[in-house]
Amino acid sequence: MFKKAMVFLAAMVLVVTSQSWAAKYELKIQTAVPSASMYFKTMERLGERIQKLSNEEIKVEVFASGAIVKAFEILDAVSDGIINGGQAWTHYWSGKHPAGLLFAAPTAGLGVGLDQNALLAWAWEGDGGKLLNKYYQEALKYNIKAWLTMPMGPEPFGWFPKEFKTLEELKKLKFRSPPGIPSESFKAIGMPVVSMPGSEIVPAAQRGVIDAAEWISPGDDMLLGLADVWKFYYLQGLHQALSIGDVYINKDWYEKLPPHLQYVIEESMKAMVTDQVTMNISINSQALKDLVLKKGVNLRETPEEYFKAYMKVVPEILNKYSSKKPFFKEVLESLNTWANLTVPYQVKVNGLYYKMGKTAMDSGAMQDYK
Repeated sequence: MFKKAMVFLAAMVLVVTSQSWAAKYELKIQTAVPSASMYFKTMERLGERIQKLSNEEIKVEVFASGAIVKAFEILDAVSDGIINGGQAWTHYWSGKHPAGLLFAAPTAGLGVGLDQNALLAWAWEGDGGKLLNKYYQEALKYNIKAWLTMPMGPEPFGWFPKEFKTLEELKKLKFRSPPGIPSESFKAIGMPVVSMPGSEIVPAAQRGVIDAAEWISPGDDMLLGLADVWKFYYLQGLHQALSIGDVYINKDWYEKLPPHLQYVIEESMKAMVTDQVTMNISINSQALKDLVLKKGVNLRETPEEYFKAYMKVVPEILNKYSSKKPFFKEVLESLNTWANLTVPYQVKVNGLYYKMGKTAMDSGAMQDYK
């Protein structure tokens, strides 16, 4: 009888213990990328990290683009509580307020040389995080909490049918560009542009709707099949030389979490930045090598006159928006102040790394595969 009682007691302890360790909160995050994308893998890592660091108090499910709502419906779905987490880019919402582009992809580094690492520093050490949430909560009136977490740039200039050496040659090509300020900038230097989703790029090229296109990165460009359409690839572009995705959570849901779980999410978002930086280098380096050696892609240097023309028009376009939108002006001024602080240092540091690698390749110590 005693043994039966002990067995029963042990079973009850197991039941109570298992119940106490069951997830108390569920976080469902829909991304704006397909499951094959490296950025989806980054989101899966985020989910795993939150679960483990929360000691399984938070259960996280990550869904690919379109699994619950369409990509451009994610923001509304998170704010309304249909799902409680989402991933996209603030420039997706530039149609609602143009300041979105300043967080996700400030074109051509604002025309003043701001680079992606400095933009990340602004997000986490400067006013960027505070202004990002002001953008969503006050400018757009959404019920979300957001973090800039997914550095993706620099995004390549794009894919072309043949080599070009002058800006005049570019002006003859119908080019697929992101909408908004990047598109305006291309038009300002005389390039005819067309905007369309990534899934439509290859069919549009086959129908002759476009002559050239940009997408995201060597890894994602290869997955999209762009190397099967074009063979000339230019890595140095300005339209999204800085590109950072964001993750957001329903604000009411987040604020109901106990402080220790809010801290878990905050630190997991910060760790995600490192995840994406290291994955970018690993995956894009391998993809670029495969594009050249296995797909016959020709890498070319972007002509200098493109940089001069493009960077000249960008401040003019940004100032136009700044004069009409007070919040746009507030964000732009904060970014320009940060650029004044960081650009001189970053130019010298980045210049060192470039010279190191170039010297190694020129001497034969490092073999270039192009």
